[in-house]
Amino acid sequence: MRCWELQSFGANGLVRSERSEPIAGAGEVLVEIASVSLNYRDLAIARGIYAPSQKLPLIPASDALGRIVAVGPGVEHWRIGDRVIGCYMQSWDRGPSKHSDRANTLGSPLDGVLCERRVFPADFVVRAPERWTDSECATLPIAALTAWCSLFELADAKPGETVLVQGSGGVSTFATQFALATGVRVLAISRSAAKAAAIRSLGVDSVILTSEQPQWGKEVVRATHGRGADVILDVGGDATFSESVDACGQNARIIAVGFLGGLSTKVELGPVISKNLRIRGITVGSRASFEAMLAFIETASFRPVIDNTYSFDAVPEAYSRLASADQHGKICIDVRSVR
Repeated sequence: MRCWELQSFGANGLVRSERSEPIAGAGEVLVEIASVSLNYRDLAIARGIYAPSQKLPLIPASDALGRIVAVGPGVEHWRIGDRVIGCYMQSWDRGPSKHSDRANTLGSPLDGVLCERRVFPADFVVRAPERWTDSECATLPIAALTAWCSLFELADAKPGETVLVQGSGGVSTFATQFALATGVRVLAISRSAAKAAAIRSLGVDSVILTSEQPQWGKEVVRATHGRGADVILDVGGDATFSESVDACGQNARIIAVGFLGGLSTKVELGPVISKNLRIRGITVGSRASFEAMLAFIETASFRPVIDNTYSFDAVPEAYSRLASADQHGKICIDVRSVR
């Protein structure tokens, strides 16, 4: 079986390789991968930032759409040919996550999905939306589910409230689409005029250019007539967190999603206390949450935003595109191109 392996951390660590053919065991399904999408997590792992103690070699990436080509003994609810998406956490079924779930995440520490075929536990794949393409479905496991759980499970965003999204990456784009589809107002920040235009194309009326407004937290308060944002999805970490606090209104909720600008940050407790803020971290979501999101998607009119799709041979180029931070939406890889 052909695959990509991360054999060392750094710019040249991704290598085309071969693995033995996987076989579905009891309670498992064998999936032929059709499309993969990348997340910033994948880049951070390749750089040795996210999991520096990760054992190598590792098949990277966590998000994929494929078709079942074999079912193991005891599997009754899946059939050969079913189109499925793997869950990022291969043990988190529902309710609060357990510490042990962190050891069962695709693309680190478990081998990921940049390969022709992969075995999954039968209970940790979900049925793909019929009306979406393979690449569109491959964008869902981390970016879409993180946005969904951030907005509606952790922040409990309501129609009429204001959510602030940061940039035009996968999580922020899905959060924008989910919010607008449910009557939640969206404000956005962006570092470039081109990205601001892309964000407006989704239906966002107000985009603050951080290059012109470096203290954009105060601008968010002004844009909301002194109220501030009710929900903020912070993807920048150290580069954005203090401004996110400034942008909050009373009783606001900050969901710490990412760390594009650094993992370490300082928080001023004064406004956290006086504004009665809630700050929560998130690590994607459970299988049950995934299925709830998919049920909503079946009724929604939007489609995922895909920046570029690369061939299986061009995986390093796909990672370079992700590293450029110039993308709008998701970066996908067509695994079928290897066959």
